[in-house]
Amino acid sequence: MSLITAIAYYALFWWLTLFAVLSIGLRTQDDEGEVVPGTPSSAPAKGGLWKRLLLNTVISGVVFGCWYYATQIMGIGIDSMPRFFD
Repeated sequence: MSLITAIAYYALFWWLTLFAVLSIGLRTQDDEGEVVPGTPSSAPAKGGLWKRLLLNTVISGVVFGCWYYATQIMGIGIDSMPRFFD
């Protein structure tokens, strides 16, 4: 696998895990009981975006590492899956 392909796969995993990580531990303004005027009650009560992005980077790195090990080291791929509809 080339470096460009690995970066593309990592970027794909990063964006996919971002949507899961953004909701982890989210406390809305409605949950806190203090809604700032002009914002929806579902807005986050505290920022913490950089922490979530760092957590997402770590999680997507682990997911990419597992995927890389399974596909490149162990050789698992589409051809090794059983065929159900033959």
